[in-house]
Amino acid sequence: MIADAVLFAVAIFCGWLIFDTVKQKKITMETVMSSLILGAIAGVGWFLLDLLF
Repeated sequence: MIADAVLFAVAIFCGWLIFDTVKQKKITMETVMSSLILGAIAGVGWFLLDLLF
C-alpha cells in the first residue's frame, strides 16, 4: 500500500522533472524543488485514495 504511493510519487517526480527540463532546456533548483513538492503531494493523494477505496 505505502510502496505503491512511494513508487507513484517517484514516477510523478521524474516525469515532471523531465517535462520541465525539456520545456526550459536546463535543470534548475527551482525545477527540482517544484517536482519534488508535486511528487510528494501526488504520493500523499495516492495513499489517501488507497485508504478510502
